[in-house]
Amino acid sequence: MIRSALQKRSKIVFGLTLLLGLATPQILTFAQTNGNNYSDAKPGSVLFFNRFSSNPVNPAQGDTQISITNFNQSAPISLHFFLIDGGTCSVANFGTSLTQAQTTSFLMSDYDPGVFGYLIVVAESMSSGRPTNFNWLGGVAHIRENDGRIGALPAISIAKVNAGDITPDPVTSEFKLKFNGSDYERLPTILAVTSFDSQVSVSSFLYLYSPPTDLYFGESGNTVNLFCLIYNDAEQSRSSSFSLSCYRQDSLANIFNRSGGINQHVPPGRSGWIRMSGSGSPILGSLITRSSRFGGGYNLHAISLIAHEIRVPVF
Repeated sequence: MIRSALQKRSKIVFGLTLLLGLATPQILTFAQTNGNNYSDAKPGSVLFFNRFSSNPVNPAQGDTQISITNFNQSAPISLHFFLIDGGTCSVANFGTSLTQAQTTSFLMSDYDPGVFGYLIVVAESMSSGRPTNFNWLGGVAHIRENDGRIGALPAISIAKVNAGDITPDPVTSEFKLKFNGSDYERLPTILAVTSFDSQVSVSSFLYLYSPPTDLYFGESGNTVNLFCLIYNDAEQSRSSSFSLSCYRQDSLANIFNRSGGINQHVPPGRSGWIRMSGSGSPILGSLITRSSRFGGGYNLHAISLIAHEIRVPVF
């Protein structure tokens, strides 16, 4: 059961570097390398739910069900939820716990009605309250948007690589989730929209964000510029760019509207894919499509990873 109410929202900043192009090679790791198995198909100690929304007036029209499961057959775990408002970058948080082999589900219309954004869930020690190694968590968000768009998006699970709880910084005494490949697995900085159909008769929406640097007091957000290459099925590419501030939710047709738009490059009956670089900043996201024939959603695939730190409260 949820054991505490949402705490007061405060501003979050995404302390992000604004660079065009790809990040320098020495800070990148291919997503396929051992020890950095970025995935939405394995358990982990930190879960990123890339999308939630709800309709405050009519939840039956639009809502999100969040489900989380503890796959461990013998050990309970405490969970700390951070709900990031995609419109304001503010954060709310609450705690709960799962017994061994327990699952729980709740509706966002009950906990954050009328808000859209993303959710970070952190496994914490039952005794110390600190983020800890508990690579047994998995989850999924079942989403129904107001326009009829639906999708089931598994949580991105990040494993804790080293054993035990995180430790405070010896100088500042702050607690940080260090996604550096040694403490926790790294986060993506280059993503791929694996495939999309021409947007003449199909409507695909991107949901993108850059994780914050602070979940304690929060900060004001900065803008991240994304550099993109759009490929059609004839292997022809076209470059594009757009900005990401706090949280971006928009159609492919609206985002990629330069030089005649995406439908000129990928005309009816054709398909394509997109490579997006965070230019030295972490980025995560999903795609949900509405179509008369094929619809649904998926999380964007990671091509390269980067180190990132997030300051977290420990009570």
